[in-house]
Amino acid sequence: MENIFGMRLKELREQKDLTMEMLAADMNRRYGLKLNKGTISRWESGATDPAISYVAKVADYFNVSVDYCIGLTDVSVPARLLAYSRKMSEK
Repeated sequence: MENIFGMRLKELREQKDLTMEMLAADMNRRYGLKLNKGTISRWESGATDPAISYVAKVADYFNVSVDYCIGLTDVSVPARLLAYSRKMSEK
């Protein structure tokens, strides 16, 4: 099975020029988590899958939708903007 979450996480992290350590530390500060480089590495490699609560935090951190993080869409904008865009196009 393809590790879409891990690939997307790595892509988003590298776009922001963040190391795994920097990402873990920043998310720990922002969300009160206890992540470390090893956890980020295991997620990126597909060795482990994060709990959905962590996926939601990653999506919020990078300002993308959970759907994007898990590969249900290739559109990397936040879900609320997608919903607003769909609503406006229906008018």
